[in-house]
Amino acid sequence: MAHLRGKTPAVFRQMASDWPAVSTWTFRHIASLAPSLPVQLVKGNREKDHTAFTESTLGEYLDSLTGDCLAGDSLTRESPDGDDRTYLKEFDLLKRFPGLRDDLRHERMFPRGSVTSCSTWIGPARSRTGLHHDLLDNLAVQITGRKRFYLARPGTVERAGALSAKYDAWARLSRVGIAELAAAADPATSDDFFAVDLEPGDVLYVPARWWHEVVNLSAGILLSGFFGSTMRVTSLWARVRLRDTLHRTGLLSPGNCTCHADRRGDPHQ
Repeated sequence: MAHLRGKTPAVFRQMASDWPAVSTWTFRHIASLAPSLPVQLVKGNREKDHTAFTESTLGEYLDSLTGDCLAGDSLTRESPDGDDRTYLKEFDLLKRFPGLRDDLRHERMFPRGSVTSCSTWIGPARSRTGLHHDLLDNLAVQITGRKRFYLARPGTVERAGALSAKYDAWARLSRVGIAELAAAADPATSDDFFAVDLEPGDVLYVPARWWHEVVNLSAGILLSGFFGSTMRVTSLWARVRLRDTLHRTGLLSPGNCTCHADRRGDPHQ
């Protein structure tokens, strides 16, 4: 996949359609692996709004998704930013259930010599991940369900003065959503914004620093594979650890982060 050396997003239709996971990773199947496993769920759009969590079990949560109806594509049917839908984000499914690795073929997609980190995003229709950019390149593989990615070029949020002070270890956040950002943009920059829908088996390459907001069009499972060269990941890791130390000692964005529940009501001040 030579395109992964570039800096432009790309969608690879049905590249993962032959993976066993695409046909076998039903909510019921995964729930059956450890129904009583405690899980922490994110409530609402923590990237843009306040950070809140709730507790459940893997079985109870995935059972609640089994009957989730397919959502339409109309923007009016997507959940508002303040919606309290729960979302199992950045869940290390492969660490919990190593046997599931046999259902994937993801290692062959990454450039040779890459350092990789994979996690899953499992949630209901109209659940949302707010506008942000990641520090590493990402291969997003839609396993089940349908998902919409809104993308904006690097620098778009910065030029709008919309960077958030909210702390996230491996990402930078926007204090506005993609719709608000696009509406306020100069019409001459309309080609700075893109949207792509993913079906099961589709793979989306999102280079580092490309802004994106993600909405579930139906209940589903997405596998994120972040990757980079050993030198790049090592350099970033050192910076991330320094920022994380400052954050956890109260010197950087205290109480205003995606990792702890926000008790102040205004996460951006």
